[in-house]
Amino acid sequence: MIAQHMMALFWGVCLMTLGWMTYAEASVPENLEKSIDELKAYYIRNDPGLYNAHPVFLQVLNKLKGKPEESERNLLMSIIMDTYSRIFTRMQNDSLDDATKDRLAHVQQHLKKLQENYFPGKSAELKTYAETLWAIKEDDPIVQSKALIEFKRVYREATQLKNKDRRRRQTKSIRRQKS
Repeated sequence: MIAQHMMALFWGVCLMTLGWMTYAEASVPENLEKSIDELKAYYIRNDPGLYNAHPVFLQVLNKLKGKPEESERNLLMSIIMDTYSRIFTRMQNDSLDDATKDRLAHVQQHLKKLQENYFPGKSAELKTYAETLWAIKEDDPIVQSKALIEFKRVYREATQLKNKDRRRRQTKSIRRQKS
């Protein structure tokens, strides 16, 4: 009986510790939070445009339809983190206040660490490909001709990806039903 209570206590402590570790990893470090709060106090003024219910980044994250695959979420988050980096770099370059520049540099360090630790791999490469595609000039006759020449092959590849995705979802659904 005592052994069962000890085991229950042990597992309770383990689960509680795991919960604290998960929360600590998912939360913003205290020194980063302080820097962000100080930057907000410095930059944010009473501008009605800030409160128009149109967020910049959260709107993109909230508008995702369905549940995207992890690779899609990582790519999107990588692009968002890169955009934040460009914004903070611009703010740092435009600032005349040394303390503000230091705070922005501190935020950038955390951002870079986050990007390196949580979004490594092909996200940067995929982002580069996406930027290349976005830069294509739709009104260029040569591009239009090449698009027509390549379309059947691209269409077939897209169809194959869709079929693989459907099969993967069906397999996951079957596994869930069995368990």
